[in-house]
Amino acid sequence: MCLGAGAKAANESARRNYQYQLDKRERNWMQTLSLTNVERVQYKQGIDASNLGLANVYSEIQEKHGELIGQAFQENEAEWKKFLQDNTGTKLATTGRTGRSADRIAALDLGEYLAKGSRRAWKLTQAADKLNETGAKAAAQTRSQQMQMFANNNIIKSPDLAPPVPVMQNEGMAAFKDALGIASSIASIAGMPTGNAGQTLGGNLFS
Repeated sequence: MCLGAGAKAANESARRNYQYQLDKRERNWMQTLSLTNVERVQYKQGIDASNLGLANVYSEIQEKHGELIGQAFQENEAEWKKFLQDNTGTKLATTGRTGRSADRIAALDLGEYLAKGSRRAWKLTQAADKLNETGAKAAAQTRSQQMQMFANNNIIKSPDLAPPVPVMQNEGMAAFKDALGIASSIASIAGMPTGNAGQTLGGNLFS
């Protein structure tokens, strides 16, 4: 029988368990680092995608605004041709009818043409304002998304707390106690007082 075997076994078990906890902590930390790298790549991809999406929105707004301007020019051109063709004041002048009545009719026709152009310009301005508002909302949403993505990836990560170092048993003291226990058993079998067994063993073995 090996003296102090129980303490040695307990110490070995504690060392194995401690090493297992250290290895597990290292594996968890390496896995965390790996996931963090993936999250950073996804964050950069998310930022690029959101910026591209916003650029597409701006491009669509500019295209729509250009279409509205082109449409307004075409309508103005058509109205101008119609004005020249249907202008009552001009027709009266070509027939030789002049005077205040003819001038008044010509002024009314011109005023109506200019009023239509003014209403068209106002509608174009309103449409441009709505497009700008759409762009501002898209920019605000993109900014909010990017801030949220940044917040999700700005968490500082650290390894788990290291496991406490195990407290080892004193193998020498355990062996001494085992020896005392054996001596007491022998003394008890031989009929010797158990109180003197430890003293005798101590005197023989450790003097």
